[in-house]
Formats: sequence, C-alpha cells, structure tokens
Amino acid sequence: MHTTLDAQHRHLRELARRLAELAAAPANAEARARWARHNSLAGRQRPLLWVCPDDDGAWLELVPESTLQCEDPELRALEMALLKYLYQAEHFEDDFVFEPAVYFAVPGEYTGFHYGVANQQSAWGISCNQAKAGAGAYHLDSYLRTDADFEALLAHEVDFIPDAPAQRRLAEKYGEALDGIISVAFHLPYSVLVQSHLIELVHLRGLEDLLYDLYDEPERLMAVLRHMGESKARLLRRLEAEQRLFDNRINIYTGSGGLGYTLDSLGATKLPQDVKLGDIWGFADAQEFSNVSPQMFETFALENQKIGLSLFGMACYGCCEPLTGKYEAVFRHLPKLRRLSVSPGTDVDEAAEQIGTRAIYSWKPNPATVCGGFDEAGMLAELRRVAKATRDCHIEIILKDIRTVGGTPKHLAAFARLTRQAFAE
Repeated sequence: MHTTLDAQHRHLRELARRLAELAAAPANAEARARWARHNSLAGRQRPLLWVCPDDDGAWLELVPESTLQCEDPELRALEMALLKYLYQAEHFEDDFVFEPAVYFAVPGEYTGFHYGVANQQSAWGISCNQAKAGAGAYHLDSYLRTDADFEALLAHEVDFIPDAPAQRRLAEKYGEALDGIISVAFHLPYSVLVQSHLIELVHLRGLEDLLYDLYDEPERLMAVLRHMGESKARLLRRLEAEQRLFDNRINIYTGSGGLGYTLDSLGATKLPQDVKLGDIWGFADAQEFSNVSPQMFETFALENQKIGLSLFGMACYGCCEPLTGKYEAVFRHLPKLRRLSVSPGTDVDEAAEQIGTRAIYSWKPNPATVCGGFDEAGMLAELRRVAKATRDCHIEIILKDIRTVGGTPKHLAAFARLTRQAFAE
C-alpha cells in the first residue's frame, strides 16, 4: 500500500512530538543530572543502568522493519531512530536520557578501516575485500603480504572526507519532515575518533598473522602501529582546526558504553565550531590483544593508542577484553582516564580493587545470560555479587552486545528490575 509523502511526514512528526515530551519530563532531567555527576566522579550514587541492544541485532527484533510506515529509505532510517527511542522509554526502565534530537553520521569516506561499513574496498592505502563467511559474518584475511604493501600503509595519511552536498540534502529532507519539532544533528562517524588501531589493523593483517608479528616482526609491527597512532592524532588536530568536531557529552554511546554528560556540559552543549578535543571523550580498546602479555599490551597497544587518546579531555578504555594484570599500565599511560570497561568474565573483585574511585567502573554483564535463556535466581545472585564488590566504586551497568532477545523485551525488563533490587539491598 502506497503511503504519500505528506502521510509519512505526519507520522514522523507525531513520533517526534512523543520524543520531545520524553525529553521535557522532569524525570529525564534528573537522569541527565545523575549521569553528569557520575561522569564527573562527583560522589558515589546508585549505579546507572543502560540497556543497549545492537542496531543490527536485537533492535531488528524489537522494532521490526516490517512495522515501519515510511516507504522512503531515508525517512525509514529517521523513523527507526525515533521508534527506538520511544521503545527504550516504554520497555527498559533504565537510566537512558532523551533529548529532542536525532543523530546521524556525517556522510563521507573514512580512509582508515571503517568497521561496521560493508563492502569497503580499501583502507590505509591497501585494497581489501571482506570475504563473506555467512549471514552477517566475514573472514579476516591478510592484505598486507609484501614489503610494498607495508610501505603503502606507512605512506598513507588517514583522513575523513565529508560529502557536504549529501549532508545538506539530508539535513533539508529531515528538517522538512520534522518541521522543527526536534532537531537533527550530524556527527563524525564513530571510527573516525576512536583510537583502537588494532581493530583496523586486524582487518588488514588478519588476527593470526597479527599475533605472529609480535614475535616474528616486532619492529615492523611497532612501526605500523606507531604510524597509525601518529596519523590519527594528526587527523584529530585537523578536525579540531577545521571546526569539524562535535560535543559528545550527550546521550550517545561513549567509549564502549555509557552516556557522555558531565557537570561542565549541562546546559552548555557546544556548537561544532566551539568544540575542542580537550572538551570531549576519547576511546580506545585492545580486544585483539586479550591474551597478549601485559608487557606486549603496554608496548604495542597503549604506547601507540595514547598518542591520540591523550589529546581528549577524558579517556575511556576497554571493551570486551579482560584487563587483568593491565590496570596499572592503563592508568599510568592515560592520566585523563575516566571510564574503564569491566568485561564479562572479569574478576569483579580485582577490578574493584584496581579501579577504586579513580575512574568509572563500567561493568558489562554477559548478554548471553540475559538473552539466551533467563535464570532469574542466578542473575540476582550475580548482581548481588557485583553490588558487594563495587560498593565503594562509581559503577555503571551497560547491558550491550545484545544480538537477540528472542523477539521479546521481557528479559531485558526483568534484568532492569533485578538490578535495582540487588543494588538497593
């Protein structure tokens, strides 16, 4: 059934009005203030919870594309963004903060490896083509095979080339659709700012060859990672000088989870031309080095990641990798560290002892225990154990990497309820 453009606009404006109402609610202002105090390490409070399904995973079950009313593909993207916010408010009972705004990535080309973008043909000056290994999966091959390949990478100066006409067209299109009810903002793609060089290199070298390089070609590997760190730092400085940054101290994914508000940012979100690197959050992780020794981790990962990460006002570190034996090095190399990830399977007591109140204890529960069958008694016991271990920490709970929920939000809602129970005892 054909839906007219006017009908699509009316539908989007109604969704936008509902989001604007959520953003104006007193409870939302209280949640925003809690995140700001939390991120500023301004006194311990109850843990902040964010239920964060994957865009290409659980969200496709919770808000199926078959339920969308817009027919225009770009308006469907806007509709999906709005529906996810509304669904979050209705079902999850977490501490997410709503703003009268939706966000999209600036159209353009990142010349490093833009992970999450399908069919990328080149990165860091190297031709690459991800080999499919099933639906939604691909194989990590090595495209760095010869001395000439490595020389090409070392000669490449990474950049982000915006498509200004495409952005103007989208801004006008979305502006007309929303009629000023809420705003639309365009932000640099996540990969552009992130200092996780290993995730880019592993897509060019392959994981097995990358790990062998630690032993067989350490000097060459170090040269590559140092170049990536320095080139990305130069890109950051260009983006700042060209006034192309954005203030990420808002309700967007910060580091490997967590909202970005700080006491300094409340009521004073900066325009792009006013944003400096020293105002905002930066991030790096080293998942590919999960089983690498602390010494190799420090030498090859941290030493090169800190080149760019040190330019930011606040640093987040870690994602799904365990940091056992590595905490001291992370704090030593990153004096602006503010958020540290505690991944599933990590010793929560050791993490609490090592992190203390020096940074946010960003605990990531194992999503499989919530989404792959739900043992309520077992989950409550796990939450109580973490609550006891982190009683003196600035803790947040980020339930992420949710690939499936079996088509229902009930386990996510139950997790939120049990979290509040366990941490209130």
